[in-house]
Amino acid sequence: MIVLPARNEAGRVGAVVGEVRAALPGVDVVVVENASSDGTAAEAAAAGALVLHSGPGYARALRTGFIHALRAGAPWIVQMDADGQHPADHVAALVDTLGTADVVVGSRFVGAPGYAVPPVRRAAIGVLAAWASVWAGRRLRDVTSGFRAWRPDALALLVADYPEEIADANVLVRAVRRGLSVVEVPVPMRERWGGRSQHTGPASALFAARMALLTAQEGLAPAYGRRTSMK
Repeated sequence: MIVLPARNEAGRVGAVVGEVRAALPGVDVVVVENASSDGTAAEAAAAGALVLHSGPGYARALRTGFIHALRAGAPWIVQMDADGQHPADHVAALVDTLGTADVVVGSRFVGAPGYAVPPVRRAAIGVLAAWASVWAGRRLRDVTSGFRAWRPDALALLVADYPEEIADANVLVRAVRRGLSVVEVPVPMRERWGGRSQHTGPASALFAARMALLTAQEGLAPAYGRRTSMK
C-alpha cells in the first residue's frame, strides 16, 4: 500500500497518484489530506486514491495512513511525498529490499544522484545526518527522505506512539534503537512539481532545530534489544 501525506498539493497530487497507479497497477493508494486549504482531497479522489483526513502536520498524516494500512492487512507500506519528488518506478526496489530489512529509505546520497540538492539544504541535511548517526550508533545518510518502505510488523512497533509533530531523523533513530534494521537504497529524486516547499526560509531553520532536539530525545530514551530474526 502507498501512503501519501498531502497538504495543499493541488496541481500535483493527482499526477503523483496517476504515476503510482500506472507504475503499480492494482496497488492501493491512500492520500492523507491534512488541513489543506485547496482542492488536494478532491484532486486525489478524482485520480483514484482513497482519501483520508488527519489533523494538521506531516507526522499526524503518516500515522493516520499507517494505522489504516496495518488494519487493512497491507503486505508492505511505502510512504511517498505528494509533490512529485519521488519516482514511482523505484517503489519496487524499496519493496524488494524489505526481504532483508525492516525499513528501507530511498536515499539521495547513496549511488547516482538525481537533481542537485541546493548546497545550503544539503549541508543542513548532512549535519542532521551526522547528529542522528551519533544517537543511532550507526551511520545514517538521508535522514529527511520521505520515501520509505516498511514491513508491517516493524511499523506496528512504532505506530502506537508515533510522533505527532516531526517524523524524519527522529523516527529513524527510534527504529534503530528499537531493534529494527534500516537500509538505504539509491533513488534519483526529482525537484518538486511546483508549489512551495515547507522547508524554506526561517521555518526551515526552526524545523531543523526542533528535529535535532527530538532526535536527541530518541537517543536518550531506553533502547530495545535488536531482534535476532524477522518474522
